[in-house]
Amino acid sequence: MEAWTLELGSGMEMNPQSVANGLRGIKNYLASKGLLKLDGFPLAETANHQVIFTPKNSAIKYYAPAGGMIQNRVQLGSFVKKGDRLYQILSFNKNGEFPSLVDVCAESDVFIFDVSTNQSVNQGEYVLSVMAD
Repeated sequence: MEAWTLELGSGMEMNPQSVANGLRGIKNYLASKGLLKLDGFPLAETANHQVIFTPKNSAIKYYAPAGGMIQNRVQLGSFVKKGDRLYQILSFNKNGEFPSLVDVCAESDVFIFDVSTNQSVNQGEYVLSVMAD
């Protein structure tokens, strides 16, 4: 028995094109399973697509090691090699010193599958999730 949770965007923002693409995918999936009969579905170009399942314990969440502004974050869907930068935090301090840059790098080869929408973070806040390669 299959069970799915469907999401049409992130929890904090909606992109009309993403919603349209998601809806198209849902229609395609349901038509391919024979649950819906829709003209043009299932889509011929997706007939040979495969779904790769990965255990949830392969997911790694990255949290901000310091408060500040997120910059130079890798794009959703990117593949990143071990040691490459995932994002940078422009961290302000309370000592009257200049802000510092904190680089956060991948601990292994990873695929970026979720990113937060916030660019401003406090220490310990969620920034992104990856799947280990």
